[in-house]
Amino acid sequence: MTAVPQPPHAQLRNQQAFETCVATTLQVLAAVEFAPALHHMQPTRETLLAFSVELDRHAAEIAALAGERFLDLPALGQGWYERLTAERDEPLPAAYHALHSVAYLGLDGGTTTATLLSAVAYALRVLAQHKGHLSH
Repeated sequence: MTAVPQPPHAQLRNQQAFETCVATTLQVLAAVEFAPALHHMQPTRETLLAFSVELDRHAAEIAALAGERFLDLPALGQGWYERLTAERDEPLPAAYHALHSVAYLGLDGGTTTATLLSAVAYALRVLAQHKGHLSH
């Protein structure tokens, strides 16, 4: 299946949405990591879960841009997460690692970018499950 080329204004909007997604995700991960040390409030379990849903939605949109509309991205993301945490089960570093890869690959990374973004979403769900035990 081949993706249909998009007009330049649509490509610009997609790129801007992608960059906003990456930057916002970095802010959420940083809040999980640094809020306790700065005596700020960490994102709640509900916020992390809601954000993970939005990341999966963005991942589906990225995959659709690459012509892949029917991938099970949450399952693929979980698989990548499990590979990233095979030696040490640390969801925050795994999320950062996957997000760095997402930023590097960009929209041109297509389904790989989408899968890695879903891995970040899965890591946020793991962090939400561990809520109350978070410290860094």
